Amino acid sequence: MGFFDLKAMCAVCDKETGLNRYRIADKKWICPSCFKEAGFNLSTNTKKMTVENVHSAIQAKKDNANELANFNPTKKIGSFVEFDDDKKQWLILSSFLGKRNKSTVYNYSDIIDFELLEDGESIASGGLGRALVGGALFGGAGAVVGAVTGKKKTKGVCSSLRLKITVNDMNNPAVYINFLETNTKKDGFVYKTMVQQAQECLSTFQLICDRQKNSNTTIEPTPSAADELRKFKGLLDEGIITQEEFEKKKQELLG
Repeated sequence: MGFFDLKAMCAVCDKETGLNRYRIADKKWICPSCFKEAGFNLSTNTKKMTVENVHSAIQAKKDNANELANFNPTKKIGSFVEFDDDKKQWLILSSFLGKRNKSTVYNYSDIIDFELLEDGESIASGGLGRALVGGALFGGAGAVVGAVTGKKKTKGVCSSLRLKITVNDMNNPAVYINFLETNTKKDGFVYKTMVQQAQECLSTFQLICDRQKNSNTTIEPTPSAADELRKFKGLLDEGIITQEEFEKKKQELLG
């Protein structure tokens, strides 16, 4: 069925749709209602999405709405980001008045890495299995002190300051926290305040990643004295150690 056919069937809801429709994989279409219900926008590339992908996106949006309703922040950084440390979740607030009605709830485990961008240039970064580069942590969830230095020239105005976070989401792998989006003098109060909040975000995300790394580390159990005795008894039986050596090791293990 071609694009200029007046009518088509939505592959998701099986309802008839007109020319206002969106192409997905396998030469199929979805209607505007399903497109909106899935949370897609004009920048979403639907042409490679299958019907199952669209169904998954719709279900994910419903699940997110439920998680959003039960999200109780234990930490908030400005009007930019909130954390629920009890549920190990976080979300980015809307850039308009810091609302969270349209926010996506992510788990701590979704964070892969992150970097602070000033006018498009990376000045600090960190993430899962990586150390924080571009600053030094101090005092628990404190701020990052000192950005990358050594530049010969430093502009007196910043036009963009944002934190890019790479998350475990194939449809939207990069999300941003926008601290500054207009020309702002670096020696002014606004810039210094935004940098401080950006630094606190860096610290918090790094601590979350470090926790995730530590929780995924397998700790080998310490063998018991009985296990060790069995091991050395086997060595004795195989003639690898002598009876005297075995008795000495036995005394050591039994204290």
